[in-house]
Amino acid sequence: METRIITSSVKSNRSNNNVWAVSITGESQPKAYCKSPYKAMRFAFLLKQQTGIYISDDCLQRLLFEMAKEKQKPAQEPTPVTQPVSEEKPVKKRVARAKKSDTAAVLD
Repeated sequence: METRIITSSVKSNRSNNNVWAVSITGESQPKAYCKSPYKAMRFAFLLKQQTGIYISDDCLQRLLFEMAKEKQKPAQEPTPVTQPVSEEKPVKKRVARAKKSDTAAVLD
């Protein structure tokens, strides 16, 4: 069996999103986890350049399919946040404090 670079979709423990694991066949631990298929493909090509190992054709096709599926999703427009209308508080005017020497004269 030849050594190949493979990618697989993995469920994340931290969120409900799928994460892409990029690994080399025969190794127990994945090389990296990527949040998008695009980043997984970039990392797979980086591994290919560094190691000279080929990328599995099936994995490339799956990544391309997932990338096309993400592009077709309409971008959700962020909902504008409306701040509740609050009454403005009157601004207090600053008054200079009387100096200690002045207060001693006033108390006498």
